[in-house]
Amino acid sequence: MKRMRKVILLIPAAREYDRGILRGINEYAQIHGPWIFYAEPPPYLCAPGQDQHLVHRRAWQADGIIAHQSNSTEVRALRLPTVLLCSTHHLPPKTCQLQSDNETIGQMAADHLLGLGLKHLAYCGLAGMEWSSLRGKAFAQRAMKARIKADLYTPPTPRSGESWYTGEQHLGDWLASLPRPVGLMACNDDRARMVAEICRLREIRVPDDISIMGVDNDEHVCNLAHPPLSSVALATERAGYEAAALLDKLLSGRRIDSKIILAYPIRVISRQSTDLIAIKDAPLVKAVRFIRENSNRVIQVQDVATTAGLSRRVLQDRFRNALGRTVLEEIHHSRIQCISRMLADTDLTVSAIASAIGYEAAYHLARFFAQRTGMTPSEYRRRHRAIGVT
Repeated sequence: MKRMRKVILLIPAAREYDRGILRGINEYAQIHGPWIFYAEPPPYLCAPGQDQHLVHRRAWQADGIIAHQSNSTEVRALRLPTVLLCSTHHLPPKTCQLQSDNETIGQMAADHLLGLGLKHLAYCGLAGMEWSSLRGKAFAQRAMKARIKADLYTPPTPRSGESWYTGEQHLGDWLASLPRPVGLMACNDDRARMVAEICRLREIRVPDDISIMGVDNDEHVCNLAHPPLSSVALATERAGYEAAALLDKLLSGRRIDSKIILAYPIRVISRQSTDLIAIKDAPLVKAVRFIRENSNRVIQVQDVATTAGLSRRVLQDRFRNALGRTVLEEIHHSRIQCISRMLADTDLTVSAIASAIGYEAAYHLARFFAQRTGMTPSEYRRRHRAIGVT
């Protein structure tokens, strides 16, 4: 019989990112356990002014720890095998850690907003947060490739004890100064909701004046905003599962190939805050919507031209001028999005997906997908799908 693992979990469950990580850890424990978890008591059970956490944690006689980086000082004092959820890259090289793939997150958000036909982009981050800066940098670089200079918000440095809303006036003035229409990425859903609230107070229309999107796909936060917020969903359950597997290897003395686990972005979950195609050309809007609504079947450039009521040449010229890409590139992009959703959200085989969307054989789908993503469908599925889909 396998020895029971005793694992300390110091991960808050207030945000969807952390809850996803916890679900993944629990899933690993259910499959590979038995594990027992020790966690902090809820705040209402903690006596004010008493800080005996370290004493209590030693009494647990745990085998290992998975903890948020904010607890790293106390965690190191326990001298146990540890995996840290990190928001910074400036950790000792031997630290086992879980990070967000901030570069790809920023790129994916920029691609989504550029795909709406927007010619102005902006990024709203948080001061002093390395992960926020990395997302903003990647977002701006992807915009630059499309020959668009992204406006980056520089928040005032908060002073000790200041409220989350202290910078509201400064942020509101910046939002009002942006050219319109503009696509705005916020560093996470909480920041995106704050931006949406300020837009309502300033009578800035969303999405007509500003299309807003966040990161984490926290449905509570996204749907609390008006209108509901689009967001980049992350494979947090997969990352939590892999973090638990990494800790298990540490405890077993097994070989570790990599000490860094990445929470990859899966895709953008579109809601009303980006429900916009910022193109004044009505036939072109019709063409773009036709492509996106038919991403699950084989369509040709001529089908799009017929729907738009334009010749192929005129349609191609208008696509290049408005979106910076060809009609076929837009078809392929929408096709990739469709395949990615099915790989991440269903248990259909690659052959079944190929058949469902009009490919004669799985090989053709796999080659098409790999050429445009750099991954085979199986590799993409392992990296991005939810743990519960097997």
